[in-house]
Amino acid sequence: MKGFVPKDPNDWEKADWSHGCVRKVPLSCERGEDFLEYPDIKLPDSRKAWYDRTIDLKECKNRCLRNCSCTAFANLDVRDGGSGCILWLGDLIDIREYEENGQTIYVRMAASEIVNKSNIKNGFE
Repeated sequence: MKGFVPKDPNDWEKADWSHGCVRKVPLSCERGEDFLEYPDIKLPDSRKAWYDRTIDLKECKNRCLRNCSCTAFANLDVRDGGSGCILWLGDLIDIREYEENGQTIYVRMAASEIVNKSNIKNGFE
């Protein structure tokens, strides 16, 4: 995923992905942070998530931007065009890319990672 690197590159070479990834540029809750859209994703573990069934995706993004602990957001219910909001607070645990039929997640990125956002088809390099 764009903006992330393996936490332990040596393990990745051995097909051991258990340590996951880390951000190339840490979040600092500064102006200019924004979100990259990642389609076809298995959404992360939701134990450290907050949700509200009554707000739309635009308000979901705004709430995430106002909370420095918020690292990503998505529609809570993807049926019929999507509704509700789920915010992830902290690390995104067990997130995976699917070939198809995954959900879309919006991952918060440092301002320096967003500079060329218009040149990115989606969040994958």
